[in-house]
Amino acid sequence: MFLKEPSNGPARQRVISSLATIGGQDVKRVTWNILGRLFTDEVSPQINWKGVNNKKPFSRMATKTLLFSAVRKNTVTRSATDAEVTKHAIRWFNLAGDRATRRRVPLPSTQTE
Repeated sequence: MFLKEPSNGPARQRVISSLATIGGQDVKRVTWNILGRLFTDEVSPQINWKGVNNKKPFSRMATKTLLFSAVRKNTVTRSATDAEVTKHAIRWFNLAGDRATRRRVPLPSTQTE
């Protein structure tokens, strides 16, 4: 709701500028790095692009505009298209379940006696 308020325009621009400083070598890495800062591994599996399977639709979130603006404000990805960013965001959310479970699985014990 904060992002949708017109009176919060300057704060919104500061958030976009801050997110745009997140690095990456290409559109995919910049998009994934920004999404990784916006959503935790616990929240991201509850979101997908369209909102199917009782998940929240990222395509209708105000955060989507933040992502697109931040990717385009980044010097490396200035010429990124909506289609490119969308493609990488969809894939990032598709892999969210794997990221969430991978971190919960304990590493195998390597005890020496």
